Amino acid sequence: MRTLLPPPPPSSSDYSPHLASLAARILYPNPLPSATSNLPLYILSATAFPSARSTSYDDLLPYILARLPSSDDLLAGLEYEVIFLAHPAEDKKKLPGWQWLVHTYGLLSRVLRKRLRRLWVVGAERWVRVLVEGVMTVVGTAKGRRKVGFMREIQGLETVGVRVQEVCVPVAVWISEQRKKRKTGGDGGERRMGRRAFGVREPFPPRAGEEAVRLPRVLRETTSFLLMDECVKTEGLFRVNAKAVMVEALREMYERGQQFVIWKERESALCFPCWKEGMGNVSVVELEERDGFDVHAAAGLVKMWYGHLREPIFPQTCYQALGKFYGGVEVHLEPEQMVGMLKDDAEWTVLTPTARKILRMHLLPLLSRITDFGAWNRMTASSLAVCFAPALLKGPDIEEELRVMAIVTRLLEAMISNWKEHLAAAFQSAHGTFEDQLRLPEAVAEREDPVQEGDDGIQFKEAQMSGIMLVDNDDSASEDAEHEAGEGHLDAPPPLPIRSGAFPRSENELPPLPPRPRTSSVPEDARPPLPPRLRSSTIADIPSISPTSSPTQSPTNSSDNQFKRKPAPAIQPLPRYSMVVRSSSQQAATLEHIPFYNTVEQPVEEPEHLGSDPELPQYDSLSMTTIPRKPVPKPGQKGEE
Repeated sequence: MRTLLPPPPPSSSDYSPHLASLAARILYPNPLPSATSNLPLYILSATAFPSARSTSYDDLLPYILARLPSSDDLLAGLEYEVIFLAHPAEDKKKLPGWQWLVHTYGLLSRVLRKRLRRLWVVGAERWVRVLVEGVMTVVGTAKGRRKVGFMREIQGLETVGVRVQEVCVPVAVWISEQRKKRKTGGDGGERRMGRRAFGVREPFPPRAGEEAVRLPRVLRETTSFLLMDECVKTEGLFRVNAKAVMVEALREMYERGQQFVIWKERESALCFPCWKEGMGNVSVVELEERDGFDVHAAAGLVKMWYGHLREPIFPQTCYQALGKFYGGVEVHLEPEQMVGMLKDDAEWTVLTPTARKILRMHLLPLLSRITDFGAWNRMTASSLAVCFAPALLKGPDIEEELRVMAIVTRLLEAMISNWKEHLAAAFQSAHGTFEDQLRLPEAVAEREDPVQEGDDGIQFKEAQMSGIMLVDNDDSASEDAEHEAGEGHLDAPPPLPIRSGAFPRSENELPPLPPRPRTSSVPEDARPPLPPRLRSSTIADIPSISPTSSPTQSPTNSSDNQFKRKPAPAIQPLPRYSMVVRSSSQQAATLEHIPFYNTVEQPVEEPEHLGSDPELPQYDSLSMTTIPRKPVPKPGQKGEE
């Protein structure tokens, strides 16, 4: 069997930094060990494979396998686990063929295959799964096949005990997962786990053991990355939109509580460490080799956070006040007026206490810093106000929101322009105070935001839940609540439903039905008598009742039955306009005493006594429209087609 040679040392002239960098992106150790076995965990990403037309995989293979545990550690008994993220790449043609996969598995040493505890293949297509199983069947053993497990999505690792929050997943894998959810219509994992950052009840979580609040993790990390030297000078910051699938993937990562979120823009990279009991602060190794989210994705995530606030900065209740006091174009805001709008103890302001706190602690200091680098990023206070104004409004009427947006843009522009000189000093927000808010908290409990369970994004109010109480029927408090409800108290809880034992078990025990409500406004005395019961003999026996007949007095005149339903209209004999009759004798035998007007060109004699009856309606046969019809064919004779 051919043995695999190790790569040349870094000091050698044959050493390739390019291949070493590619190998570091394809296979790398996870910062945290496996949560179930506490063994070293390695991540193998298929999205990082280079193009097979530009890179030789035979030369790349030694650099990849050199990143696995060394032979000395394996001989000492060290075991390891591997997560193969087999998500399809954008260019499927750049992946190596199955011959290279079989060849690679054959080059692995026996101790390397034996010390592999588990191999999880995540997000693989059907042909990849068949290929892996085929290779393990042909080259491997039955024991090796039992070590392999397949998952459709990365969230499925939770079923085998792997904490996805502690796995350093590449950016391309998160984007691939998000695109797959868009196609299948699946929801994010944050909807099953609660909410941490977006649309929560408390935008700024409290500090541990203090009444003060702090910035949430999503704002702390994104703002720290945006204010880096290379990022803050990016042209079109907050104006250039990032890919929607990338921003949505970031949102899901923060809602899930992902420990390692890597940000990278050119030569600047940032990833906050996480704290692990027994290990302390754990950072990502070889951060410069990892792929990360760019600066525009961070700016888009900040705007998404403001757009998903449960209560917007400028709610719909303040639209009328904004138009009344600040709607005029000639209105000029003085710094004293803006200070009065942002103070906590203001007598009157259009902003809510939460909105004032968010503007003072994060939004205005951030946008003011970005304007300091306007010569590089081409963003002024006016352009930033135009970019952020839509995220600060959220109302049902779009036309009204567009009218108010112009007012909000002028207010926000004035606050950004006056923040550094007038407003920051008034609120004791010096240059160092905002930087302190962005530092990694020393308390471990403050590094991650708490999960708000049962939060489904619907704006509930406390007043809606005040009347919902669970009170036992046998408790005396229930009787007091019913007594207060009878006296007209609005805060009394509603009565509980009847228990199942209180219903009768037989028809004899059924309670009497309540009387049917009387909806008629016609009194009983002014109502005509009801017609007699219809007989099933003939229509001619039905007496004619005229609606203009004189009313009669009702025999019942009780006070509880004063109003009854309106009487049914008088029944008139139905006129016969057209009928096909085979002969006059059959007609007389079938429709005796019924007026008949024939439209078929056959001589039919009408009985004289029917025409002279004054009670029956009279019709002029000459005024009727004659419809020509074909004669009825005789029995045994086919009709013309």
